[in-house]
Amino acid sequence: MRPLIGITGTRHVIQTSGASPVLMGLVCSDDYAKGVEAAGGVPVIIPYLTDEAALARLADGLDGLLLAGGEDVDPNRFGESPTIGLGQVTPERDELEIALIAQMRRRNKPILGICRGIQVLNVAFGGTLYQDLPRQWGGRIQHSQKARRDHLSHSVHIEPGSRLADLFEGRSEVRCNSFHHQAIREVGDGLVPVAWDEEGLIEAVEAADKEAFVVAVQWHPENLWQRWPEHHGLFRGLVQAAMEKSGARV
Repeated sequence: MRPLIGITGTRHVIQTSGASPVLMGLVCSDDYAKGVEAAGGVPVIIPYLTDEAALARLADGLDGLLLAGGEDVDPNRFGESPTIGLGQVTPERDELEIALIAQMRRRNKPILGICRGIQVLNVAFGGTLYQDLPRQWGGRIQHSQKARRDHLSHSVHIEPGSRLADLFEGRSEVRCNSFHHQAIREVGDGLVPVAWDEEGLIEAVEAADKEAFVVAVQWHPENLWQRWPEHHGLFRGLVQAAMEKSGARV
């Protein structure tokens, strides 16, 4: 059986007709699911659960977790007040994802974070974020590119010998897209940085424990892999780790 990969999504307001109240929904780009499916996994979109027992049961059933892109992380989660430049936050999403990260870690199940995913993962490990790069980082590289989503915007240098380097078949440098205004500031305990842009901004982290598949990147490989196949290594790595953990077969 193919492994089940849970994917988180963005809160979405569904407009209704008449005087009825608005409905809350969940949005997740098809590109995440397609990346998982093409790697041999079965994607499952995760609703905004709050019950601890339900989350535990979900974690029991999932073989891997993909933390997708989306809104900013609430700075209260890493001990800061909101500053000018902070975007929209969704506290219930922070709560869900941080709880899921804890549940998956307890079971030593693989986790892949993408864009917001690297940020919330770092916060879950006790790290901090730049709330707004233009105000707090000061680099010159444009991290919110204006080009189409499958355009390679800037270079990323990868740590040799890292799991990330293995996922990119030993490459020490790749080009990536860039759609973010937040990034890792202080790395959480148990994570190590494994990729940086040309100015030293952290672009990827992974678990210090080499036995655990916990990998996260700041760019959006789900928008790249069909045109630039090297980026599909992240999805293949997640699904392969999930298969090894669960004993599932493609």
